[in-house]
Amino acid sequence: MAGRYQPEVIAEAIRKSQGMVYIAAKRLGCSPQTIYTYARKYPEIVQRAIDEARGLMLDTAEMKLYQAIAEGESWAICFYLKCQGKHRGYVERLEQVQLTDEQLDRLIERELAEAERRAEADPAGVGGGSEPAA
Repeated sequence: MAGRYQPEVIAEAIRKSQGMVYIAAKRLGCSPQTIYTYARKYPEIVQRAIDEARGLMLDTAEMKLYQAIAEGESWAICFYLKCQGKHRGYVERLEQVQLTDEQLDRLIERELAEAERRAEADPAGVGGGSEPAA
């Protein structure tokens, strides 16, 4: 590996591969680890080429996302809001509530009382049970 490639040759392969190290390695006939080794040894040439190529690809992807938003693509609008609109409440998350044992006991007692009330109101169980518990 040592001295087989010039850093500029690796950097050019990276640019031609849009920053994708494995594809650049395949073009050069070396392992991806070789490119990562050169990136550590020549950061001003090889690592910079990786960073710039990936940055350009990221900018391209963002531009395509903005175009999809402008065209009214609902998937793009949803994706953007989930990623960039978190501070406005556009997030997907599970609400986790922690209850003390006492709070949980009260909740269970309330649900049981509600179930008993419904059973007494409809002893035959023919009401369908379509009403949700309060």
